[in-house]
Amino acid sequence: MSYKSFAAKAIQPILSVTKESLQLTTNRPCLSASLAIGTLLSFAVTTSSLATNSAQPTMGMEPVSGEGIWIDPRIRIPAQQGGTETAQQNAEQKITVKVWFDQQLLGTGDAYQRRANEFSKSKRQELRRNVIQALQKISDYSHKNARESLQKLQSEGVISNLQTHWIINGFTCSTTAAGITKLKSVPGVKKIFLAPNLGQKQGDLQSAIPLPDRSSAKQHSDYKHPWYIRSLQADRVWSEFNVQGSGTLNVIADNNFSISPNLAVSIYRNPKEIPDNKIDDDGNGYVDDCHGYNFTDFSNRITVTPSALSAFSRTLHGAMCATIICGNGTRESPYEFGIAPEAKWAGVIGGLFHLEDAVEWAVLQNADTYSMSFSHPKLGEYRSHVRKIFEHGAFCGIFFVSGAGNFAQTTQVPVQMRSPEDTPAVVFAAAGVQRDLSRTKFSSQGPVRWATEHYQDGMVRKPEVCAFNQDLPCQLPNGNVIDVQISGNSFAGPMFCGTIALMLSADPDLLPWDCREIITQTATDIGVPGYDYQTGHGLINCHAAVREVLRRKAVRNGIDAVKYESAGIRDTTEHRQASQTQAKPTLTVVAVRPGSPAATQGVKPGDIVVSMNGQPISNRNDYDTTRQKAKGKSVTLVLQRDDKQNSYEVPPITWGLSLGMRAGRVFD
Repeated sequence: MSYKSFAAKAIQPILSVTKESLQLTTNRPCLSASLAIGTLLSFAVTTSSLATNSAQPTMGMEPVSGEGIWIDPRIRIPAQQGGTETAQQNAEQKITVKVWFDQQLLGTGDAYQRRANEFSKSKRQELRRNVIQALQKISDYSHKNARESLQKLQSEGVISNLQTHWIINGFTCSTTAAGITKLKSVPGVKKIFLAPNLGQKQGDLQSAIPLPDRSSAKQHSDYKHPWYIRSLQADRVWSEFNVQGSGTLNVIADNNFSISPNLAVSIYRNPKEIPDNKIDDDGNGYVDDCHGYNFTDFSNRITVTPSALSAFSRTLHGAMCATIICGNGTRESPYEFGIAPEAKWAGVIGGLFHLEDAVEWAVLQNADTYSMSFSHPKLGEYRSHVRKIFEHGAFCGIFFVSGAGNFAQTTQVPVQMRSPEDTPAVVFAAAGVQRDLSRTKFSSQGPVRWATEHYQDGMVRKPEVCAFNQDLPCQLPNGNVIDVQISGNSFAGPMFCGTIALMLSADPDLLPWDCREIITQTATDIGVPGYDYQTGHGLINCHAAVREVLRRKAVRNGIDAVKYESAGIRDTTEHRQASQTQAKPTLTVVAVRPGSPAATQGVKPGDIVVSMNGQPISNRNDYDTTRQKAKGKSVTLVLQRDDKQNSYEVPPITWGLSLGMRAGRVFD
């Protein structure tokens, strides 16, 4: 059925809305009935206009594509009669489902690009307000129509744990395979997805982070910045355009946040919440959500596991993502890691399976970016549900960002990039390179395949760009630093996120599809000429991206844009020079485990790897490849200390070394 036919079918139920149906209230924030009337009238007019090719864009809903009610094929509905005892038991097992109603902002699989074109002249902040209104109102309308049926199913025990959503017009509930048939009878139900079974527990509250002493702040130029700031040309954005990320909020989705004094400076403080009063002051259903929220534990505790103050641990993962985006320096700890140091950050915990609540929270806090470090394979049709949330969230003004994943050595294309990083157009994915611009072996690559019931894109280009993901410095909770410590595409994503924060600070009305176009067109090609599936369009160039944002803003506002014109090939040359002005990177011993064979043989931190089995070693890829060729045998490793080279026999066991790429100064 064509889109116009779908649109025509949608008009009558909307025009027949009664005054009573507009009085619906839910546990989500909602606007007045009078605004609801206006939205729904707009809905009807828009749907009718779209069916007749009206050129005037207004914010209406669309009927969801497909005939009848679609059910995820992984849900095996039992036969009406008979069946084995095992089949009957399976039919009664609890499952979690995500349900779509038949009206959505984006009704078809190709709707995102179509409606992006429709609203291409909009301003982001105005579009956000209009989309939120429209999504909340159609949600209220659909749930009002379904309320009686849902209450009946709850009283009969067919469904439980009902949660309503507006970022996508639908709900989550627990049921059984046997209960799906009754769930289909709920008015408006269109698609039913099988979701992971995840319980929700009640966690304890966390005290608000005290306001930092502003007397400890200094000018950004007085702090020490890690090498990637210059390599991505963020420092030029600060100095030439006076853009440092102010006015932006970056939500970081992870599983723990250990908050150092450097992060306390830039942490978000919800202006509608009174800290530590144990009251939901802003009425959004979440108590004391001052700095973020833990949707897994249903509490404001985002520091789940405190980290040691002076030692590295994996519990610092979320904190380092935030630190790379907008970590600040202080007088006590003058290391400023953030690409957008004037930006703010908030933490959410909940991953992919509490995504509706987390994204709704981010939208209503007026967040700008949403950085994700989780990655899930083999989601089947559930990928469509996740993708639709991201698409609707993008229309609400959120820029979703993810690393490309770390699965190149364990998984085949086209499934190396998983969910959410495999989402086309609306999740910006960053692959990773080393300091010498060579690709890291573990960095996932595209393309990805989309062939779900709702989305039929086929093979899709991914990733978008690349950033640095190996041997990065780390900041500890006490403010001290380790020069070479962290690796993974979890940290390339935040570099992408920090760049977008700079772009949005330069122009808050920048639309997601324009941002994607700019950041890919201004990236510096570092792989084979043109786009490639390992590094995307190239290495992020903060300076060129922000300059292009300012140029387009000047043109839009009728201001002379000459000073923001591209420098052409000089941009690429300058960017490459910025990445190569330091000493040539070398693979270096970063740490030696006490009591290990390496320590016993006298290896020390700072020793430089020269060769293995006579083969020159210039980076970690060379090291790993040569070691693998040895096939479990001992190798001869040559290390250099000062002007002297020493040879060591390394057995096929853990030798006790930590290696990393160094190149001159780590901080400038």
